[in-house]
Amino acid sequence: MGRRSYLLLAAVLVALAIGAVVFATRTDPSSLGGGTANGDASRAPTLEAKGWINTKPLTPAALKGKVVVYDFWTYSCVNCVRTIPYVRGWYDRYKKDGLVVVGVHSPEFDFEKVHANVRRAVRDLGVDYPVALDDDMDIWTAFANQYWPADYIYGRNGRQASVHFGEGDYAHTEDELRSLLGVAESSPRSTPHGQEGGSATTAGLTDETYNGSERGQVGYASTQPLVDGANTFTVDPKLPLGNHGLSGRWQVSGQYVESLAPDAAIVLGYHAGQVNLVMSTAGGKPIDVHVQVDDRPATTVRVTDPDLYSLVDDARTATHTVRVTATAPGLRAFAFTFGG
Repeated sequence: MGRRSYLLLAAVLVALAIGAVVFATRTDPSSLGGGTANGDASRAPTLEAKGWINTKPLTPAALKGKVVVYDFWTYSCVNCVRTIPYVRGWYDRYKKDGLVVVGVHSPEFDFEKVHANVRRAVRDLGVDYPVALDDDMDIWTAFANQYWPADYIYGRNGRQASVHFGEGDYAHTEDELRSLLGVAESSPRSTPHGQEGGSATTAGLTDETYNGSERGQVGYASTQPLVDGANTFTVDPKLPLGNHGLSGRWQVSGQYVESLAPDAAIVLGYHAGQVNLVMSTAGGKPIDVHVQVDDRPATTVRVTDPDLYSLVDDARTATHTVRVTATAPGLRAFAFTFGG
């Protein structure tokens, strides 16, 4: 499913079983429980947003008679970012036929609740469809949603047609939209807009790794729990694959770890082709980060705005170790994500 599930271990096991079907096919919402908080999957809840981008507030009257895609996303989620070229393509191709896309921005991290940050991300990602700002996850809760990204599709009659979780299956989703819109089979299809990247599946890749104390752990967490506060860390020499270790002085908090000195580093063994890290800086001043994979020459990534940053982009999936070194205090690291 990519990142961002609030399910505990038992629920995760159930989700994995569902995922084999969900990722490959369009789904009947009643079969998976996708719908609204009151259990009625047939009608979409009224959108109680904290603000809007690219549109005035969309009321039920404004959406009446339209085919509507409610696309749940958050801008630092790599899985969400990889779906945007396709969602943009659908909107730009079919809006004249009656399609409305509502990008429901439901944030995971606190910095994603800052509207200026979301507006910048919308501009940088080329999102041209309406965006509802769901700062407190009210719309997320009303839909009883559990995942980023998630697409809830409603027909012209206002009833839910399907639910799709995660990346992939874009052609089937477009087929359904064309059917709901009544578009002729001979009419042109959409073209993805913007940069596509990564793979449509994360099978076999290292799982997302959180850095803060709420959901994260360092490689030796079984003997030294990751707790809030300042500490000097050393990397476990037997760091398990998929676990990260801290080196040097770090401040640990719920959502992130923050470097307290130059040369503070994070070391991670991973199996993937692409490595991304959500980062920001404490005072908003840019900080350079040195990235070294195995014995390769280090590269430099400049962290400016709170966002998702690409650290590694290899052509092939393989097992490596990456070392991410802050050149100054104040670097905040939230979560690693991976691609094929």
